[in-house]
Amino acid sequence: MEPDAMRLAQIIVAAGLVGLAAPAAAQVRSGNPNAANESFSRQSESRGVQQDITTQNNTTRMDIQRSQTAPQAPPAGGGVVVPRR
Repeated sequence: MEPDAMRLAQIIVAAGLVGLAAPAAAQVRSGNPNAANESFSRQSESRGVQQDITTQNNTTRMDIQRSQTAPQAPPAGGGVVVPRR
């Protein structure tokens, strides 16, 4: 697997793990007066991590697209020469 593809796969797996943790972070424990604030804080951190992962994912995709669409170097020894008229 190419390094870019491996990195993209790791990012996707990490995004999935963060997505699984988000619902658990939204639960509020009763009896704790700061529970709601703590829950909001965890949700905010989770959104920040998800945003970072999305940014890295998009950057990697753009890098891969650029490398695939980059102009190819001309063959060694020169190319085809078209005579002027």
